[in-house]
Amino acid sequence: MTSFPPKTVSRPELLVEGSDAAFRTLVDDLSHFASRLQQIRDGLARRMGVTTPQYSILMALARRPEEGAMGVKALAERMRVSVPFVVNETKKLERLGFIGKLPVAEDKRKVDLVLTEEGRRAIAVVSAIQRDVNDVLFSSLDKASFHELSRLTRELLVSAGQALTLSDP
Repeated sequence: MTSFPPKTVSRPELLVEGSDAAFRTLVDDLSHFASRLQQIRDGLARRMGVTTPQYSILMALARRPEEGAMGVKALAERMRVSVPFVVNETKKLERLGFIGKLPVAEDKRKVDLVLTEEGRRAIAVVSAIQRDVNDVLFSSLDKASFHELSRLTRELLVSAGQALTLSDP
């Protein structure tokens, strides 16, 4: 007789005494954490008067490298979203007065996305709350576990991309 439900993993490293129960608990916990993280980001976005994707764009622009332009394509790649999505959302943020678009000297067809003073003010207002939220959210981590979690998350993001191709018909 086969067990039910069927195991969700076969790799011995992910089984405990032949059971995938601990693995299923881990996936459930990660899913709940991701959901909470999304709820937190939704709340911070609402405080700024923008949507969550627009909040993500503003945060990405706030943390852009000092040198070089941050164009639509680079922003889309950084956020792992499509170029048309970034185009639509940046138009909305431009209408709100949070970002501006400057022509790139080397290629007039491209634009450099920049925060306006209004965008910088909106980020400054939410930053104290964001800092408190993040301090509480990650309060269980010490320096070593923070670095290990960062490393593991980067690795999981790579394998998640590979797994996505297997799960999508």
